[in-house]
Amino acid sequence: MKRIGIISFIICFILLAGCSKEEIPVPPSMNNMLIVSNLKKPEISFVDLQKGKSEVSKLNFRITAMEKINQNTIILAGDLEDSLYRLQLKDGELTKLKNTGKGVNDLLYRPKDHLLFFSNGKKNKVGFYDVEKDTVIAEVSTDKFPTSMAVNDKKNLLYVVNVKAASLSVIDIGSKKVISHFPIVTRPNGIFFDGNYVWIGGHGPYGSLNENIYIYDPDTGKEVDRVKVGVMPVDFYGDDSSAYVYAICHGSSSVYRINIKNRSVSEPLEVGANPYDIIGDKQRIYVSSLDGDSLAIIDRTTFTINREIRLKNGPHMMILGEGNE
Repeated sequence: MKRIGIISFIICFILLAGCSKEEIPVPPSMNNMLIVSNLKKPEISFVDLQKGKSEVSKLNFRITAMEKINQNTIILAGDLEDSLYRLQLKDGELTKLKNTGKGVNDLLYRPKDHLLFFSNGKKNKVGFYDVEKDTVIAEVSTDKFPTSMAVNDKKNLLYVVNVKAASLSVIDIGSKKVISHFPIVTRPNGIFFDGNYVWIGGHGPYGSLNENIYIYDPDTGKEVDRVKVGVMPVDFYGDDSSAYVYAICHGSSSVYRINIKNRSVSEPLEVGANPYDIIGDKQRIYVSSLDGDSLAIIDRTTFTINREIRLKNGPHMMILGEGNE
């Protein structure tokens, strides 16, 4: 019997991809929960938005990107990990997936064809991962250090911000080829596609920090406008429920609300130090502050802070739980 057990263990070790599962503690319900990755420690937090309390689960790696696939499934990435991970929210099962190579820093999911795009800043590539088949179906070379991504569903294009090259790559999703690229702001970060134009933020050149959002025509590569905001706009949130896009500026620890059509800008709304991620639902906007160890919950109608929740260890990326999408 012992010999059989040893043989089973060896088989499981050889077939590592099928056996590399573990479980982490998760709340019994994701209703009214916000899932937050911590950057300063290898942790993931589950924040009860009604009670303002959080539960923390430790991991063996630091999360640098995560994306929700359905109500029960989140894909996690760590830039020092050679694979993606799947977290099942119902039972906390954490499974190591196919090899992607180290350096994954951003994820973007397109439900209609089950495609998860992942940018790899070390390999200078964007990967196409089929979540249903658990297969990396393609990797496309870009300029140096790809990060933020946005999809143009109408034209079946993927826009990719390349930080070290200060450029934007345009990838045809069907052919999986780069069809164009053009220069953008120095040290770019964050992207929003409004249906016609791409909005890109960033740090700007050293010694002259950027205070503008740059708007480009992705078909021609020409700059069509600049929107002045705070210091270092780095991320955006917008959806079909309103005519606004929200931008966070981590240099000035502020949030701005911008009218997409006429590009008028609100007064800044101050949040915790070094805001790093912004997401939303139909009623609220959520902003995590990396150095402020806080979560700001903003009312979309009044553009005021409803509540601030204290967190720990550098709250970073966020995902809404069940009932808040």
